[in-house]
Amino acid sequence: MTTLFTLAPAASPVASSTGSIRAVMLGCGTVGSGVLLHLPRAIRLEAILVRDRTRARPTRAPVFTDIDDILSLRPELVIEALPGGEAAERALERAVAAGCHIVSANKDVCARRPDLEARTRQAGRTFAYAAAVGGGVPVLEAIAQLKAQGRQLTRARAVVNGTSNFVLDRLAAGQSLETAVTAAQEAGFAEADPGADLDGHDAACKLALMARTAWGVDLDPRAIPAQSLRDLDPAAPARAVENGCRIRQVASLRREGGTVTAEVRLETLSLDDPLSRTKDEANCVVLHAETGLPVVLSGKGAGKGPTAASMLGDIARLLAETC
Repeated sequence: MTTLFTLAPAASPVASSTGSIRAVMLGCGTVGSGVLLHLPRAIRLEAILVRDRTRARPTRAPVFTDIDDILSLRPELVIEALPGGEAAERALERAVAAGCHIVSANKDVCARRPDLEARTRQAGRTFAYAAAVGGGVPVLEAIAQLKAQGRQLTRARAVVNGTSNFVLDRLAAGQSLETAVTAAQEAGFAEADPGADLDGHDAACKLALMARTAWGVDLDPRAIPAQSLRDLDPAAPARAVENGCRIRQVASLRREGGTVTAEVRLETLSLDDPLSRTKDEANCVVLHAETGLPVVLSGKGAGKGPTAASMLGDIARLLAETC
């Protein structure tokens, strides 16, 4: 038997009358533009960093292409919505060194660089990345709330990569891997290079962030074993459906004593498993604590709306704490 976990309502995105926060945004693509459209009034957005100044986009602040120009404004908050990669990592390093609050959706950098979060917190600033795990599904928030309630997490099973789900559904319908990936890209779920999704690295990064939130341990996501969809027999998902099952990319996390284990595997699941019921970009996470019933969280895990909404939730909580 499982129970649906209900989070406490998010703080209102409207700051109190005591102040506001000066902010800059790094990146204004799919997710960044979604955040931009709904920024609270208490966020004084002073600049936006982009790669191409000529590209049309909704803006409410000056646009720059050089991070030095952005940080010279001495922002209190950096909203980081850049594509993953070295440029994003360098930008976050600079923002942390500048002593800013950080709100990010960058699961790769946040997972690989626990030192950035540690340095930010040591400086008395917030480093928030709820959007990095689960998109619109409040995974890290739920783990943190369990911890606050004295319910220690013991293990978790999760489908946390919408792209892999989307692709597996289309393989089950008879499409080729190439066609399925192209459809995921056109739907806005997959990056131009879908390797991190297909090969399980994206899910591994999310496991690392879940472990850090639950137990304060730092796992190297590159060391987490992961199976790739590219190694899967393309006909296997259809055969699974014929047998009343579904194949899913399952991310698992467990702590026994002082040992934490994590892995990403392609598993054939029965239809009564909540993880098998995820479709397209949906995510599902099952959390097991030392006491009480398992917690089941589900919802949209990819796309502009869910990810932007999660970042806005982090911004709302920051405002509630500081304004």
